[in-house]
Amino acid sequence: MSLIASSANKRKRSFLRRGWSWVRLLFSMTIIAGCTLPNSSTIPTPYPTHHLPTLIALTVQAQRTQGGFPEPDVSISTVEPNARPPEVTASPIPATVTPTLTVTPRPEQLIPVAVTPPSQATIPNAVIQIKRPGPYSKVVSPISLLADLKPGKGKQVQIELFGEDRRVLVRQIQPVVWIDRSGFARVYLSIPFEIRAVAEAGWLTLSVTDDLGRITAVNSTPLILLSIGEADIIPAVDLRAPILIQQPQPNALIQGKKVVTSGLVRSGGDTYLMIQLLDAGGKVLGQRVTNVQPAKELGFSSFNTEVPYVVAEPTPALLVVWQGVGSLSNVLYLASVDVLLSP
Repeated sequence: MSLIASSANKRKRSFLRRGWSWVRLLFSMTIIAGCTLPNSSTIPTPYPTHHLPTLIALTVQAQRTQGGFPEPDVSISTVEPNARPPEVTASPIPATVTPTLTVTPRPEQLIPVAVTPPSQATIPNAVIQIKRPGPYSKVVSPISLLADLKPGKGKQVQIELFGEDRRVLVRQIQPVVWIDRSGFARVYLSIPFEIRAVAEAGWLTLSVTDDLGRITAVNSTPLILLSIGEADIIPAVDLRAPILIQQPQPNALIQGKKVVTSGLVRSGGDTYLMIQLLDAGGKVLGQRVTNVQPAKELGFSSFNTEVPYVVAEPTPALLVVWQGVGSLSNVLYLASVDVLLSP
């Protein structure tokens, strides 16, 4: 019985396998048959073929009227078949521009600047500046003096008042106590005087010296001296140096047994100059008298000359240039510069 049952089970399993093979075959054929579409010309329609475009157009129009389809927002351009594509011109890229910030000061920020004419900028103020009384002031005794000056190493100032015949009316020496950082000192002084006539011309002269007693600078102002009457003080308007030494420069080394000297002189004295070279003891190592050239600008004349000298070894010296009136001994203006003379 067991053998018969086992044989029957084998036949049953063999039959089931063959049956499933047929089922898969039929299923595959059905899928292939469904994927093969018939020709569109053989599909039956409820309307004739030549009426289909008209029916489609009417259906679309009806749907638009009823709001079935939204109106497409598409612009279609008609392009000719042989038309060339439009040319595209590339716009240049603008260069990067860096903005410039301009700051305009407010009116209250503007500071007025005094502009000095070029002709005056080359002539500095004097070492001795007589500010009061000014040139040709009418003065009575006592004279009220106001001056700014560089006293130099001598730290004193000599004041002299000369009469019309160059006689000395006043001569006094005042020490300078206080000097500012620029080397200048201010002098206030009352100067009494006496004259015989009612009025006469005079000169007020200030001079300073170095530590060796040599005169290094002199400045003067002309005055009208009165024995009676009232004073009429004119303020000084020109404080520039009366003599400007342009050559040689301070502390220059001089060789060749002569010193080339040039500069400017303000008109006011005689038309000649005395130029001297003085050693430490005041001895004259060389000198020359020269004439000044006619004034070219602003009342200043020029000079240019050579001063011979004789030294046996390198010698410090003081070059002085001075101008007088009436004679060389009446010094009105003087300027100086230190030099080193070499054989």
